[in-house]
Amino acid sequence: MFYLTKYYKYLIGMICFFPALYGILTILNGRRQPSFKSWMSGYHVWKGKGIFNFLILGVFFLNCFLIPVCMGQKVSAEISLNYAKASQGLNPNGTRFNQSDILSNAVLERAIEKGALKGVTAGNLKSALWVSPLVQGSSDNENAYFISTQFGLFYNAKKSTAHLNGETLVRLVAESYKEWFVHEYSENVKVLRMDFSQIGQRDYLDICKYLRKQAESIGSYMLTMSNEEAAFQSETTGETFQSISSQAYSVANVMAESLEAYVLESGISKETTEYVGRLSFQNVFKYFDAQKAKAASENNLTAIAMYENDMARIVLVPTYDINDQFYMSQTRIGIDDFAAAADSYANTKTEIHNQMAKNDHILNMLSKMSVPDGTDEKAERLIAQIEAELNRLALEAENLVKEYSTQQANKYMSIKVITLEDQIFSVIIKILEYTLLFAVSMHLCMFAVHINKKSRRRMS
Repeated sequence: MFYLTKYYKYLIGMICFFPALYGILTILNGRRQPSFKSWMSGYHVWKGKGIFNFLILGVFFLNCFLIPVCMGQKVSAEISLNYAKASQGLNPNGTRFNQSDILSNAVLERAIEKGALKGVTAGNLKSALWVSPLVQGSSDNENAYFISTQFGLFYNAKKSTAHLNGETLVRLVAESYKEWFVHEYSENVKVLRMDFSQIGQRDYLDICKYLRKQAESIGSYMLTMSNEEAAFQSETTGETFQSISSQAYSVANVMAESLEAYVLESGISKETTEYVGRLSFQNVFKYFDAQKAKAASENNLTAIAMYENDMARIVLVPTYDINDQFYMSQTRIGIDDFAAAADSYANTKTEIHNQMAKNDHILNMLSKMSVPDGTDEKAERLIAQIEAELNRLALEAENLVKEYSTQQANKYMSIKVITLEDQIFSVIIKILEYTLLFAVSMHLCMFAVHINKKSRRRMS
């Protein structure tokens, strides 16, 4: 059946060729005879030709069946890229677009899995499919340069894929590529994956810091997304990037702060001696870091004092602009760098002193309390509440980002499969063409037979 449909047009052509050739040669030879016009007038298209007309009708019905099948073995789809960077030959993230990804093994295997296609491999599909730009520029002339944003996905059935529906296959491959494209170029949501499996091994104040950072990471990520599309809202939950960001920062500034306040006020720790020793050790190093920052700041201030008067003379330089207008140009001098460095080191020193003061406060609170080491029931309950809230926010944030990415991908790419219904007029024309070709060839042959019979009667 595959070979019949694949070579049907050649078969019908060969069937029509020999009768038509016989008829044409006979007619050309008969035109030399004086009775040719009478033979033509005596030939009837319908009369006495019931079996031939029935044969033509049979071919018509055969064409009605086989031609749609033949056209179904050659299907195409249009893939259009609709984002701005596509005209530059780039993906949404700025990397180089590669049309070969449309027929990558990952895409074809996904199409097989998605359609539950049996009896085919990715290699079979790749041999029956190819991709080509629908509009191409020319490399011969710079004015004719053009980067296509529309690609055709073409299918020509092979023996290994002939049992598949061509339209379904092309649609599966195109949709699988779109899914791959969405996954490949959508936002990375790994930062939203919460993992609290190891948190129980930490001390309570370390847990507070960890939970606060996790909440702030969700809030920061959502703020970034909000800057990209502030008006986007989930169709299922009604949440926006800004609303989830506010909730995340609320966890950091309220729930995590409340947990830390309770831990400090109660002076609880899983291992007080170890934690106090660690903070004291940190303060020693922080003290040396503060001294280094202080010395660096003073060195830069000293350099400014040494060279300020000489360097200030070249702050303004006489010059001309592009319109030949005279003006005094202010230049960047070394003193600017010295001042910026001195200010940076001074801020670093102040920040280190603040961290040391906080550590001293914690040491003071822990030293006053006589609570035994170990777990605290209320602290554990507060931690569980914060974890549950962070898990909820992370899941909502991830779903919102995926929903946004899917919506954007729908804008990025559009797919149109050229179905048999879209080609109905072409199908009808081909059916009529093949039927008419067969009918003409048969009538040429029958007319030749008619001429030969008349000639034999005339001769007898």
